[in-house]
Amino acid sequence: MRFIFLTMDGNHAAALRLAADTLQRAHKVELTLGLYDATRLRSAADWARLEEDVAQADFVFGSMLFGEEFVRPLQHALAQVACPICIITSNPTLIRLTRIGKLNLAKKEEPAEPSIFQQWAKKLRPNKGGHGEGQRQLAMLRNLGKIMKHIPGKARDLHTYIAVHQYWMHGSAENLQRMLCMLIDRYVPSFTGRLPQLDPIEYPDVALIHPDSAAPFADLESYRKWLAKNQEPRSKNHVAPKPRGVVGLLSLRTVALSGNTAHLNGLFRALERQGLEVRMAYGAGLDFRPAIDKFFSTAHQEPKTKGQHPAPAETTVDVLLNGAGFSLIGGMAESRPEEATAILNQLDVGYYDMIPLSFQRVEEWRRDDTGLSPIQVAMNVAVPELDAATEPLVFGGPADGGDAFIALDDQIELAAERIARRVGLRRHTNAEKHVAVVLFNFPPNLGNIGTAAYLDVFASLHRLMLRLQDEGYDVQVPASVEELRLMLVEGNANLHGTDGNVAARLTIAEYTQLGPGARPDAQRWQELLYPRCPVWQTVCWPAAQLWLRARPDAIADG
Repeated sequence: MRFIFLTMDGNHAAALRLAADTLQRAHKVELTLGLYDATRLRSAADWARLEEDVAQADFVFGSMLFGEEFVRPLQHALAQVACPICIITSNPTLIRLTRIGKLNLAKKEEPAEPSIFQQWAKKLRPNKGGHGEGQRQLAMLRNLGKIMKHIPGKARDLHTYIAVHQYWMHGSAENLQRMLCMLIDRYVPSFTGRLPQLDPIEYPDVALIHPDSAAPFADLESYRKWLAKNQEPRSKNHVAPKPRGVVGLLSLRTVALSGNTAHLNGLFRALERQGLEVRMAYGAGLDFRPAIDKFFSTAHQEPKTKGQHPAPAETTVDVLLNGAGFSLIGGMAESRPEEATAILNQLDVGYYDMIPLSFQRVEEWRRDDTGLSPIQVAMNVAVPELDAATEPLVFGGPADGGDAFIALDDQIELAAERIARRVGLRRHTNAEKHVAVVLFNFPPNLGNIGTAAYLDVFASLHRLMLRLQDEGYDVQVPASVEELRLMLVEGNANLHGTDGNVAARLTIAEYTQLGPGARPDAQRWQELLYPRCPVWQTVCWPAAQLWLRARPDAIADG
């Protein structure tokens, strides 16, 4: 028999293969899987292969399917499929294709007094799009499933639809195996045996996870006890050094339970090597506030004395990393940046955007000059920026020839170094920090320094410098906006033949040492453009000497 699974990100793939393998070994069930995600549906040939595959399938299952470029072709591909179809937490158009047994979610005329089964089925039909619709369904399904399981006849199909949500959203390999047992037993006529019918294992909605633990931790206390027991000291009298800081790392429950976590584990280990404590937490849905409140602040803690007012929440991490691939609240379909900004303001720590390649293969990303695909840019860069996420960096993704994510070690080490420096900054006074401001200047040599449509750049910069000065930074602020402008765009510019004042010069060797990625260009400058002109063997940094100390050691310190 053959089952087809359609998803956008492929996070369940490794766990599904393990579940199918276990079925074969334990129950002699010959089940083959067709796993399709966004990375496998790019060309016309890919879609043609899918249409041929679903035409021969015994069951088609889909989840988290959004985006016009996927929804319409999938609707066409599934239109003539004869086998049962089950689509959950997806675009409403695709959810309505669900057809298992006598349950059909396609819109049709209802009788004047619909039966109880029809009333329940109507509640399951999507009434709006996006991830919020999935959450509405899940809340209702949790309670209905307990009742429907014990009602014979037509209710069984409705129970199936309810149960698959629970199996899938708690998507460990064991739960996916149990889901396959239920679907095969109920909807594959060619199977004549009997498979065990077990309820889904339910995991906490939010929890802490660790690369060395098979089970999640529902609270910080149990996590710390496990760490104390499992992290053996190097010697009897060895005392572990105090961490340099604490990092909060967010992921999704579906990813954590599926075991597809090589990229997260790699980042976890790299941060530990930097001397940082890492708290890696998952959330069940696309609202990470419950995880943040429970594990990264004191917002969830009850007063120690009965009747005492709770103390104001305190942040217990030095930096927050979003490794889920979605915005902090609502995901891409229902992003709510105002609410995300509110919780981030309460934390008041740096917020980093770590990108898992959900819609591209690692090799494709590396060889493509444009880097991220448009959908990745929208979901992983543009939308998170509305929340105030910074420094987007790819740290893992699926590789050619496999389903599981791999860790991108070079990117992870770069991220870990940056994050460690960011944590270190929280231990410095503002007067000890170096700050650089980059002004627009394109096209160059045309007087475009500090230009922006409908904006007064130099007035904004002057106000920023005053604010920095008020907050304790070592800044010497010019008396007026015009004086600031002249110091930047004139100064010693004529002496050096540059667009603006030159505050420092780096040799080509120094420049390439600080920025390894620039070596090919530096070599081109040296060998092709100015081979006989010593003055061009340096790189000039147009900047204001008055407040930016642009020396190599300052740049290296971040």
